[in-house]
Amino acid sequence: MTWQYEKPDRFALHLQHDREFIPWMAARGINAFSYIRHERDTRLKIDELLPSLNEHGIASEYGGHVLQLLLPRDRFAAHPEFFPVGTDGQRNPRGNLCVANQTALGIVRDGAIAYMDENPECALLHVWGADVWDGAWCRCGECSRLAPQRQYMAVVNAIAAALAEGPAAATPIAYLAYHDTLDPVPELDPLPNVSFEWAPRERCYSHAIDDPACAVNPRYFDSLKRYIELFDGRGHVFEYYADAILFGGLGVATPAVIVRDLRAYRALGITSISCLTFGAYSVLACPVNLEAFARGTQSPDFDPDATLADVAAQRHPQCAPAMAAAYRAIARASALILEGGGDVMRPPPVTPTPAGAGVTQQPLAALAAAAIPEYRGRDLRRARDILDDARAAADFVGGARDQLTTAERALWQYGREVVDGIADYIEAAAATGNDRHRLGDAAINKIAGAITHVRDIDLPLKGTWGAYDIEWVRDIWLTALRRRFPNFLP
Repeated sequence: MTWQYEKPDRFALHLQHDREFIPWMAARGINAFSYIRHERDTRLKIDELLPSLNEHGIASEYGGHVLQLLLPRDRFAAHPEFFPVGTDGQRNPRGNLCVANQTALGIVRDGAIAYMDENPECALLHVWGADVWDGAWCRCGECSRLAPQRQYMAVVNAIAAALAEGPAAATPIAYLAYHDTLDPVPELDPLPNVSFEWAPRERCYSHAIDDPACAVNPRYFDSLKRYIELFDGRGHVFEYYADAILFGGLGVATPAVIVRDLRAYRALGITSISCLTFGAYSVLACPVNLEAFARGTQSPDFDPDATLADVAAQRHPQCAPAMAAAYRAIARASALILEGGGDVMRPPPVTPTPAGAGVTQQPLAALAAAAIPEYRGRDLRRARDILDDARAAADFVGGARDQLTTAERALWQYGREVVDGIADYIEAAAATGNDRHRLGDAAINKIAGAITHVRDIDLPLKGTWGAYDIEWVRDIWLTALRRRFPNFLP
């Protein structure tokens, strides 16, 4: 949730944004708000916002990555059998749980029911597993016969069965189709009060979800269709159009993709779609995407370019034409930066090719993910130059420049330097010999240094995520980048 509620001044800053954002949501017909609890959180909801949400007719949804919370980790010492067996054959207190252990399953079920009893306003319960790839589910002799999807469904169905017998019988529970559970298996048998929540985080945001020309998205779109069939249409889509972590903190605009996505979802009968946000930072970095999402959820029949112009006029009434040109430049750059999907700050691996070696044929999806450095580097250099156009447009406003214009320009400069650094990094990863480590170190330093532009942005505009959370997330990004160049690990 990253509300920074443990520090009163930071919490007040976030609440200031929330009290402006909730009326914005209501004015655009958005009717639900979901709190996503993560590992760093000690609270599962923000009570201070309930009056405003209720006043504006916006439902509250609770949960997130809470499975590890429902089975407290401090039980491991006394009851290791409650916990999953890892790849090493040993039980560990990380991961989720051993679903073959009925006592462990009962603890999770009862904890979820108790939470619902305490929070009857919850309109949809989200019980998600650990936010990791491959390894959170159990590999004991009994559980290993079940795919991760079936292990997870055993948990969700146990909670759903208990919900159906109590005062929260009308409240559905979501099964998160994400990472290990993104692709359905035929053996899933959800109870009637279980709906899927399809979260295609690593999809390609340079193309629409139903674009057959994309090398990445057809696989995702097919998984959605199969979930719709398995759940008899009971489902939600969880989108990432304003995800500050996925997009590396960059300013992003993809309104044409969003409008086509929402048309495709509606054509499949999906009527519930959410969009992940990171407070004020998402409003600063992705204002066009947020407006396009809000419009598209009401009716996907709108002009994405007109949305760019409207957002510029709303945010910059005294210099709207110049800022509309800047937003169009951001949209052109975004199409290049987001090609192939996945985290911006985690470029796909490139294996150095020794001199004289032949070129290995790679799958189309790998090519789309820009595993060939000259193609990816070229696109990122083009994006860098387009970001220069956005900055130039912001400079053209003259006397109309204000704190918001200055903040957006700083964010685009951050993006320019990050994109240039990633292009350098990909080229360094493909190099050999001493040059590889020298170039890799320079690229990582360039990416690391770009943060100075975010640090200069006015605090209320970048919010708590841009002031505090980006710093620890950035450390994770840089550590992952350095692993490919071990000589430069601190």
